[in-house]
Amino acid sequence: MNWKGWVLLLIAAMFLLSGAFSADGTGIFSIVLGGGKEHELRDKPVWHTERVGVEVPSYLNASTFGGSITVNSHDLDEILVRIHVKHRGSYLKAGDDAPVQISITDTPNGLEISAEPERSGLLGSATSLSVSYDILVPTATEVRAKTSGGSVSAFDIAHSVTLITSGGPVTVERVDGDVLARTSGGPINARNITGDLTARTSGGGIRISNATGKISARTSGGPIRLERVTGAVEAHTSGGSIDAYVLYLEDHLTLNTSGGSIKAILPRDVGMDIRASGSSVSNRLDDLTGDITSNSIRGSVHGGGIPVELRTSGGSVRIEYGD
Repeated sequence: MNWKGWVLLLIAAMFLLSGAFSADGTGIFSIVLGGGKEHELRDKPVWHTERVGVEVPSYLNASTFGGSITVNSHDLDEILVRIHVKHRGSYLKAGDDAPVQISITDTPNGLEISAEPERSGLLGSATSLSVSYDILVPTATEVRAKTSGGSVSAFDIAHSVTLITSGGPVTVERVDGDVLARTSGGPINARNITGDLTARTSGGGIRISNATGKISARTSGGPIRLERVTGAVEAHTSGGSIDAYVLYLEDHLTLNTSGGSIKAILPRDVGMDIRASGSSVSNRLDDLTGDITSNSIRGSVHGGGIPVELRTSGGSVRIEYGD
C-alpha cells in the first residue's frame, strides 16, 4: 500500500474511534456509541446539530411545533440533538436559511431546547413550517418533550418521562420511572414500564402492556387494551371497549365505558370484592359467591378484599381468571 492508502486508512480509523456522526447526500446518519451501540436515522436531512456534555443524572426539556420528537438513550454522558426543519414540503439541509428561532439553554446536568417560527407578515408562513428533533440522552435522564403538531416518543429511559402532543400519537417503551403520556389527537402505546403510568387522549385508543405500577388510562374516543399489567389499575373510555389482563392487583381495579364491552382477566388467589354491570354479564370465576344475575354481579372471591368495579352502559361484561 502506498502512502496515500495509509493516510486514508488512518483517517477512517480515527473517524470510527471518535464516535462522531456523519451524513451522506441522502441524509443517512450513523453514530457509533460507547458499548458498541449504533443508531441510524434515515430520510431526514439534518439542518442543525447540538451536542452538550452533561452530568448524570441529567434532564431534557424539549418543545417544538408542527413536528415530531423522538428520544432514545445512549451510553455517553452527553445530549445530542439533531434538528430537522421542513419548509413548504421540503426538508432543509445544513446551511440553508430557515424562518425559525431555536432557543437552547444548557446547564452542567441538562438541556432545554425550544423552537418557534419567526414572525413575519406572510400569511400562512408558520403553517408551512415544522421542526422535528431526534435526540440521544444518557439513560438516567428526566425527559420532558412537547410538540403541537406531531408524534412524540421515548425509548430506554431510566427516569421519569413526560410526553405531550396536540396532534399525533405517543409511544413510550422500556422506561424505569413514572410516565405521563398525553395527546389530543392520536393513540397512545406504552410498553415495558416500571413506575406509575398516566395516559390521556381525546382522539384515539390506548394500549399498555407489561406495566408495573399505578396505571390510569382515559380516552374519549377509542378502545383501551391493558396487557399483562400489575398494580392499581383504572381505565375509562366514552367511545370503545376495554380489555384488561391483570397479572397482579393492588389497591383497586376500575374499568368503565359508555360505548363498548369489557373483558377482564383477573389473577387467581387474590381476595376481591367484585361489582359488575352491563347489558349482559358473563362470569367465568368458579369460586365467585354473592348476588349474580344476567346483567350484574355483587360478589366476592377468596373472602373479598380488593375492590373491582366493571361497568358499561352500552355493552357486555366478561370476567375470567388468567392462566
